[in-house]
Amino acid sequence: MLKNAFISIAVIASLSACTQLQTANEKNQPKNLLFVNKELNTKPINVQRDEKLCDEEKDNNKDCPIKFYIDDFKAGDFYINNATTYYLKPNEYVLSVKNCKEECKTYHTKLIIDEQFQNVNIVLSLDNDDRPFIINKKS
Repeated sequence: MLKNAFISIAVIASLSACTQLQTANEKNQPKNLLFVNKELNTKPINVQRDEKLCDEEKDNNKDCPIKFYIDDFKAGDFYINNATTYYLKPNEYVLSVKNCKEECKTYHTKLIIDEQFQNVNIVLSLDNDDRPFIINKKS
Protein backbone atom coordinates (compact mmCIF):
# COMPACT_ATOMS: atom_id res chain seq x y z
CA MET A 1 0.00 0.00 0.00
CA LEU A 2 2.79 2.38 0.93
CA LYS A 3 4.63 1.33 -2.22
CA ASN A 4 1.58 2.21 -4.40
CA ALA A 5 1.26 5.62 -2.72
CA PHE A 6 4.97 6.29 -3.32
CA ILE A 7 4.65 5.31 -7.01
CA SER A 8 1.60 7.56 -7.40
CA ILE A 9 3.45 10.51 -5.86
CA ALA A 10 6.47 9.87 -8.12
CA VAL A 11 4.27 9.77 -11.24
CA ILE A 12 2.47 13.00 -10.28
CA ALA A 13 5.77 14.75 -9.55
CA SER A 14 7.27 13.67 -12.87
CA LEU A 15 4.18 14.80 -14.80
CA SER A 16 4.31 18.14 -13.02
CA ALA A 17 7.99 18.55 -13.93
CA CYS A 18 7.24 17.72 -17.56
CA THR A 19 4.46 20.29 -17.63
CA GLN A 20 6.71 22.97 -16.14
CA LEU A 21 9.51 22.13 -18.60
CA GLN A 22 7.07 22.25 -21.52
CA THR A 23 5.76 25.66 -20.38
CA ALA A 24 9.32 27.03 -20.14
CA ASN A 25 10.14 25.71 -23.63
CA GLU A 26 6.93 27.24 -25.06
CA LYS A 27 8.04 30.68 -23.85
CA ASN A 28 11.21 30.36 -25.94
CA GLN A 29 9.28 29.52 -29.11
CA PRO A 30 7.42 32.03 -31.29
CA LYS A 31 3.67 31.78 -31.10
CA ASN A 32 0.69 32.77 -33.22
CA LEU A 33 2.67 32.86 -36.45
CA LEU A 34 0.45 33.46 -39.44
CA PHE A 35 0.73 32.23 -43.02
CA VAL A 36 3.72 29.89 -42.47
CA ASN A 37 1.95 26.51 -42.44
CA LYS A 38 1.55 24.78 -45.76
CA GLU A 39 -2.09 23.81 -45.98
CA LEU A 40 -4.37 22.44 -48.67
CA ASN A 41 -4.79 24.84 -51.63
CA THR A 42 -2.10 27.27 -50.48
CA LYS A 43 0.51 28.86 -52.73
CA PRO A 44 4.08 29.64 -51.63
CA ILE A 45 5.23 33.25 -51.38
CA ASN A 46 8.99 33.58 -50.89
CA VAL A 47 9.91 36.76 -49.02
CA GLN A 48 13.43 37.99 -48.43
CA ARG A 49 15.11 41.21 -47.46
CA ASP A 50 18.04 42.45 -49.51
CA GLU A 51 21.33 43.78 -48.16
CA LYS A 52 20.46 47.49 -48.19
CA LEU A 53 20.93 49.12 -44.79
CA CYS A 54 19.34 52.26 -43.43
CA ASP A 55 21.50 55.41 -43.54
CA GLU A 56 24.24 55.46 -40.93
CA GLU A 57 23.61 51.82 -40.10
CA LYS A 58 26.62 49.57 -39.79
CA ASP A 59 26.63 45.95 -40.94
CA ASN A 60 27.27 44.78 -37.38
CA ASN A 61 24.51 47.02 -35.97
CA LYS A 62 21.45 45.90 -37.94
CA ASP A 63 18.78 47.77 -35.98
CA CYS A 64 16.54 48.81 -38.85
CA PRO A 65 14.10 45.95 -39.51
CA ILE A 66 11.45 46.14 -42.19
CA LYS A 67 8.14 45.07 -40.68
CA PHE A 68 6.13 42.95 -43.13
CA TYR A 69 2.32 42.74 -43.01
CA ILE A 70 -0.22 40.60 -44.85
CA ASP A 71 -3.70 42.18 -44.72
CA ASP A 72 -2.76 44.24 -41.65
CA PHE A 73 -1.51 41.15 -39.79
CA LYS A 74 2.15 41.45 -38.81
CA ALA A 75 3.91 38.57 -40.54
CA GLY A 76 7.52 39.27 -39.55
CA ASP A 77 10.44 41.59 -38.92
CA PHE A 78 13.09 41.32 -41.63
CA TYR A 79 16.70 42.30 -41.06
CA ILE A 80 19.18 42.20 -43.96
CA ASN A 81 19.34 38.84 -45.74
CA ASN A 82 16.41 37.36 -43.76
CA ALA A 83 14.07 35.10 -45.74
CA THR A 84 11.03 32.90 -45.21
CA THR A 85 8.18 31.30 -47.14
CA TYR A 86 4.54 32.12 -46.50
CA TYR A 87 1.60 30.03 -47.76
CA LEU A 88 -1.53 31.86 -48.85
CA LYS A 89 -4.87 30.61 -50.11
CA PRO A 90 -6.31 32.02 -53.35
CA ASN A 91 -7.56 35.51 -52.58
CA GLU A 92 -6.56 39.16 -52.89
CA TYR A 93 -4.08 40.36 -50.29
CA VAL A 94 -2.62 43.73 -49.32
CA LEU A 95 1.08 43.46 -48.53
CA SER A 96 2.60 46.26 -46.48
CA VAL A 97 6.05 47.14 -45.23
CA LYS A 98 6.99 49.64 -42.55
CA ASN A 99 10.11 50.87 -40.88
CA CYS A 100 10.11 53.34 -38.07
CA LYS A 101 13.38 55.16 -37.65
CA GLU A 102 12.69 58.87 -37.07
CA GLU A 103 9.43 58.98 -39.02
CA CYS A 104 7.28 55.91 -39.65
CA LYS A 105 7.18 55.14 -43.37
CA THR A 106 4.81 52.63 -45.02
CA TYR A 107 4.39 51.09 -48.48
CA HIS A 108 1.42 48.98 -49.69
CA THR A 109 0.86 46.77 -52.71
CA LYS A 110 -1.77 44.21 -53.75
CA LEU A 111 -1.14 40.56 -54.51
CA ILE A 112 -3.80 38.46 -56.22
CA ILE A 113 -3.51 34.71 -55.84
CA ASP A 114 -5.69 32.56 -58.07
CA GLU A 115 -5.57 28.94 -59.26
CA GLN A 116 -3.08 29.80 -62.05
CA PHE A 117 -0.79 31.58 -59.60
CA GLN A 118 2.92 31.01 -60.16
CA ASN A 119 5.68 31.21 -57.57
CA VAL A 120 6.41 34.73 -56.42
CA ASN A 121 9.64 35.96 -54.92
CA ILE A 122 9.17 39.16 -52.98
CA VAL A 123 12.15 41.29 -52.05
CA LEU A 124 11.91 43.86 -49.27
CA SER A 125 14.23 46.83 -49.68
CA LEU A 126 14.81 50.49 -48.85
CA ASP A 127 15.03 53.44 -51.22
CA ASN A 128 17.61 56.22 -50.92
CA ASP A 129 15.44 57.99 -48.33
CA ASP A 130 15.14 54.84 -46.14
CA ARG A 131 11.52 54.30 -47.25
CA PRO A 132 10.66 50.59 -47.42
CA PHE A 133 9.22 49.09 -50.58
CA ILE A 134 8.34 45.70 -52.10
CA ILE A 135 9.76 44.25 -55.33
CA ASN A 136 7.52 41.53 -56.78
CA LYS A 137 9.60 39.10 -58.86
CA LYS A 138 7.36 36.57 -60.59
CA SER A 139 9.09 33.40 -61.70
